[in-house]
Amino acid sequence: MAKLPGCKLEFVRDDDYVEYFIFPELPANLTNIQNECAELEELSTKLLEFQKQCLEIVDKRVKNYGYIWHKDEFHLQIRTECAQERLLNDEINDDSNDAPTAHPLPPHLHGVTHYGDNIEDEWFIVHLLHELTRQLPGCIARVIDADGEFLLIEAADALPAWANPDKCEQRVYIVNGHMQLVQKLTAKSSKKLAVSTAVENIRQNPTIYRVGKEIQNCIDERLKDFSGGTNPAIHRQIVRLPLGVAALLKTHPSLIASAVRAFCERDSIDLKACRSMRYFPPEQCVRCSVRFTRCLYAMLMHTDYKPDRKVGWLLDSDTNTEQYKEQIIGIKIACGFEILASQAKSADQEANEPAWRAYVNNLSTKGYFRENLEGSEQYKRLLSEARAYFTKNKERFRTAPLVGREILNLLRSMEISADLFCDEENNLEPSDSDDWLNISADQLDAMLMERYGPKKLFKSNGGLNAEEFTKNIADFLEKESLYEGIGDDDDDDDDDDDEDDDDTETASVEIESGASANKTTKDETKTKVRKNHSMRKACNRNSIIKEKAEDKPKPKTKSMESEDSTHVRNFLDFVIPEDKWDSNSEMSDYEDDDNLEHNFEAMSKSDKNIDKRIKKYMDQMDKELAQTTIGQSFENKSAPKASDDDFDDIESFQPININVNTLKNIVASYKSQLGGPGPVSNLLNAMGVGMSTSTALDSDDDEADEELKESRV
Repeated sequence: MAKLPGCKLEFVRDDDYVEYFIFPELPANLTNIQNECAELEELSTKLLEFQKQCLEIVDKRVKNYGYIWHKDEFHLQIRTECAQERLLNDEINDDSNDAPTAHPLPPHLHGVTHYGDNIEDEWFIVHLLHELTRQLPGCIARVIDADGEFLLIEAADALPAWANPDKCEQRVYIVNGHMQLVQKLTAKSSKKLAVSTAVENIRQNPTIYRVGKEIQNCIDERLKDFSGGTNPAIHRQIVRLPLGVAALLKTHPSLIASAVRAFCERDSIDLKACRSMRYFPPEQCVRCSVRFTRCLYAMLMHTDYKPDRKVGWLLDSDTNTEQYKEQIIGIKIACGFEILASQAKSADQEANEPAWRAYVNNLSTKGYFRENLEGSEQYKRLLSEARAYFTKNKERFRTAPLVGREILNLLRSMEISADLFCDEENNLEPSDSDDWLNISADQLDAMLMERYGPKKLFKSNGGLNAEEFTKNIADFLEKESLYEGIGDDDDDDDDDDDEDDDDTETASVEIESGASANKTTKDETKTKVRKNHSMRKACNRNSIIKEKAEDKPKPKTKSMESEDSTHVRNFLDFVIPEDKWDSNSEMSDYEDDDNLEHNFEAMSKSDKNIDKRIKKYMDQMDKELAQTTIGQSFENKSAPKASDDDFDDIESFQPININVNTLKNIVASYKSQLGGPGPVSNLLNAMGVGMSTSTALDSDDDEADEELKESRV
């Protein structure tokens, strides 16, 4: 996988990882150590003490919560960021100008955890980082994954308009249990901020970069399941296991995750081990209760397996009984442990593995051995340090060979006796219900609607809010579609502004009030009458591009540019020019270019009177339609304005309420779709709004019409 900027993951090969950094508050003389010196030992000592404090808090929380890691555990490694350590970690590149590590990080604790198929591991780590920053004063944490700043992705609906991945990279941190979004100068600055600078800014202003409540609520909502004392995602199931497996799970319940993953990811070589069952024979089995996460239990239940009866497994003929369920699940778990034990490797085998040889070659290329001859004392010392660093980093990840070696070591050291399970087997609590595995289509739709559904625009009494609905339609039509999606009209104006600001305090205010300021700007902009704003803006951009393209030949003359712009302006204003063509033949118009230019000039002269003529035509049309059934089919405003005196000759004339008519037609079209997909529902989904199917279909038509008539937009 491609490495993220500033992230050096030596052994990470997949995208299912979360990486975290914890920056302690250290004395000033220990924050910028680049080479080996007397202060390096003091720094290592302080980081070691800080690491011990962090792991004590984490271990206590994991134990009390009863959490089971799916793949890798939470692990912290000390990083002093000295020159030799950065070399061992492959953090010094040749192209120092563009290297993301040109600005080294402050001394910190670093960790990487693979979460596999269980995304809950990632969010439980975020919860742990919140707890660490709350309990350890001066502690600042940063967390990312393969998508980058995934905390912002979770709060995407509440972010201000200026926040995007380019502008927010390396700017999201956790301080005192709250998320902070650091800005360098202004909210519009897209320059990448160095982590060391961001940490220093937070220490100088601990609360100025704190995000607003809406953003923080999105994160807290995602972490609410971890705030309790017990883990709601744990599933308990009674199974029949070989005695050795039952003893291992009794003392080390976290091994269930590795066993389930090994069984579900088995290959043909692993199946050979399952047919022999060398380490865990099925001769003596006991009933015991096993704790799974819901993810692990679902993986195990949805993996088909037919055991070989020659091995000695006993299975009921009826596959629908609870006894058969206990037996087949126990067989799957036992096979997983057997696969892990068969994959165990010795230290001598690992010494010659390709990963270690590639690591040594990489260090040689970077100049780690300092031109010392291979076999010399200095070379052996450096090689020994590299080997220790390589092993320490590799053991952070619970690979199958490492877990298999751990299982074999436990089997040799444990005293296994069936008497330990006799009393427990007679007093086992019933298994938890697994009805949660079966979700109906309606339940799935409800879950998706709650998690990712559109906003609801309804009044507290259940009625449709016509004013809010039509306002959203108007706002949506005022936007334009860019390559990044539909954006606000004022985005480009913001980007063109000067990015200098008075101080960082102004920037922090924009963080918390960015959304409200955006809305105010939009409302002020809408008070101006614009004709075909989006198309005009596109043409304005096009003209700017033309002005900047100095390297292209064939420039237009001033007269031709004026004529073209006049013609385009007439088109954008929906102008219907008068027929002032001098020729009676259509072919002569194309043949005579002078005549064509003359006609363009005539069109431009008549442009000033076009709007008055169009208004006159429209007024006359309204007069004629007001007396017909077509005019009576529209909803009218309650009373005419003073400017409507031209309609005094028509009895009981009322101007048309366009917004109410628009909403009424949309609701009628939505009813005809019966809540299914169609033009209106597609339009509403693109706008990010929604209508209640029950409200739209079950409400009385007369009452709904009366509600719309009373609405004033």
